Amino acid sequence: MGRSTPVYDKIVETPEAWTAQSLGSVEKLVRQLTPAELDAIDTLLAATRHKAPQKVTREEFDHPLLNKTLAELKQEIFQGKGVVLVRGLTRERYSEEDFERIYWGFGTHWGDAAVQSVNGDRIGHVRKEKVNLHNRGYMDDVELVPHTDAYALVGLLCVQRAEAGGLSHMVSIPAIHNEILRTRPELLAPLYRGFPTAIYEARGTEDAISDGDVPLLSCIDGKISALYSRRYVKEAADQLGIDYPPDFAEALDYFEMLAQRPDLRLEFQLQPGEMMVWNNFAMLHARTAFQDSEAHVRHLLRLWLNVPGSRPVIPEVFTWGLVYDKLNARRMAAAAAAE
Repeated sequence: MGRSTPVYDKIVETPEAWTAQSLGSVEKLVRQLTPAELDAIDTLLAATRHKAPQKVTREEFDHPLLNKTLAELKQEIFQGKGVVLVRGLTRERYSEEDFERIYWGFGTHWGDAAVQSVNGDRIGHVRKEKVNLHNRGYMDDVELVPHTDAYALVGLLCVQRAEAGGLSHMVSIPAIHNEILRTRPELLAPLYRGFPTAIYEARGTEDAISDGDVPLLSCIDGKISALYSRRYVKEAADQLGIDYPPDFAEALDYFEMLAQRPDLRLEFQLQPGEMMVWNNFAMLHARTAFQDSEAHVRHLLRLWLNVPGSRPVIPEVFTWGLVYDKLNARRMAAAAAAE
C-alpha cells in the first residue's frame, strides 16, 4: 500500500473533464430510451419473469437492439463523459420489481455486481431506515458530501423521490484536477501522496485501517482517478490518533471546496424511472438532505459493479471494495452459522 503515481502536470481535455458550466445542463448527459428499446425491454421482462430479478444472467438478458444500446452506454461511461442519465422507464409502464429486473439486466452487460448486504443482495436500497446500525449515510436523510464509492461502476435508479430535497450532485474529478493545476498546483503533490483511510464498519478487524497512505488522486496514461471520502480519511486519523500533515489538510479543504463549486458541479433531481450510471473513479457524487412524506418516500436502487479492464488505475483505488467484500462475506457466514 502507499504506491502513488507522478503528479500529472497537464490539463485534461478528454470528454470526462466536463464542468457544469461547459455542459450547460444535465440534459447533455441524457440518453432517452426509444420506443423500440422499451419494447425490447418488455420482451426480456416476459422471458425472465419466472426467475427472481437478481438470478437473471447476462445470457438470458439478451436482445440484439438492447445489446447495442447497452454497449454504447458502457462506452460513454468509460470512454466518454463518464456518466449517463437514462430516461424512458416510467412507473406507469413498470412495477417496482420490473425496475429491479431491468436495472439488474442492464448491469449484467456492464460488469459483475458486488454484494451490498449481509443478505447477499447485489442491489442496494437507498432510503431512510429506522434501524441504521453502522451509521451508513445512504440509510439516512442527511446531506452526503462529495465522495466516491468502492467499485468501478456505480448506478442509481430512482423508484420514488422525496417530498422535498434529495438533489443529486455530480462533478468530474479530472475537472477538479484541472482547476487545482490552474490555481494551486502545489496542492496536487499531497493529494497524490494521500493519507490512510479507514472504514468505520471494519473497526476491530484486520482491515480496520489501510496499510499505509492511499493516494486521493492518481494518474495512469493521462487518466485522472480518485478514491475519496472525507469521512474515511477522518476515521483513519481518529483511529491512529494523528493529525493530517498541514499540506494535506490544506489540499483536502481545497479539493472539497472545488467539488462543491456551482460552476463545476451539476445539480439535478432524479425522477422515478431515471437511471444514473457513472465511472466511479472519475466522478464524485453527492446528495442534499431530504424530507419524506407519507406520499413520497425517497427510494433508489443502487448497483456496485466490478468492471475489470475498464480504466487504467493503481491497485489502491480498490482498497474499500476489497474491505467491503471481506466484511460482507464474514457477515453472511456468521448469519448462516446462526441459522
